[in-house]
This record gives sequence, C-alpha cells and structure tokens, in this order.
Amino acid sequence: MVAKGLMAAGLLAASIATLAQVPYVFTYNPGPTRGTKWMAKASDGNTEGAASVLTSAPRPAWVRLCYTIGPSDSTVSVYAQTRNEEPRALEVAWGGCTDVFGTSIWIGNPHGQVVGGYYGVAPATPAD
Repeated sequence: MVAKGLMAAGLLAASIATLAQVPYVFTYNPGPTRGTKWMAKASDGNTEGAASVLTSAPRPAWVRLCYTIGPSDSTVSVYAQTRNEEPRALEVAWGGCTDVFGTSIWIGNPHGQVVGGYYGVAPATPAD
C-alpha cells in the first residue's frame, strides 16, 4: 500500500515538473490541421505575398504557426518583430510548424501560388 502511495506521489511530482517546464499554454493545441486558417497571396515575382498573423499587439505573444497548404517541396518565411526591434526571419518547410514570439508576426510567400496553413496565439504570460 505504501509503495502505491509513493508511486502515485512520484507520478504527480513528475507531472508537475513537466508542466513547470512549459511556460506558455495555448487554449487549444494548434497544429497542421487545427487552429485559425491563414492564406498568403501569391508572389508577383518581384514582391513577396504576405499574410498578417499579429499586428502591433500591445503585449508580445507566442504564435504557433504551421505551413500545410501549398507546394510540398517549398518553404515560407515567417517574420516576427517585438515593438521597435529589427524583424527576425525564419523559414518553415511545408508540413512543419514553428513557435515565434513578438508583437507583430507575418508570413511571406515567395511562390507564384497561394499558400496557407493554421496558427494559434497564446499570451506571453506564464501558465497558472
């Protein structure tokens, strides 16, 4: 009986430790087919098409962004900016997801066709 109690206490401690490592919580788990849908216009060859995810938010937020609609051998650019800092850029391959942080977040589409995917936003405050 004592062994079961110790095992339960150990599992509870491990669960709490795991949750403590995840500082931000999405209200749902956005992923490749779940969340708010985004679509970026096609590039005209000179100018990258774009889709805004977050624009001039009063506080920074975490965004989980997934690229799943478009050519399967392609990437899109994700830009994140916090207030007046320089924008940071990264690429997401088709079928992939990334977590980005900022007050303004947008997606660049260098392709000649419309691309899209899904995203979710979490406030930049520690989980309760």
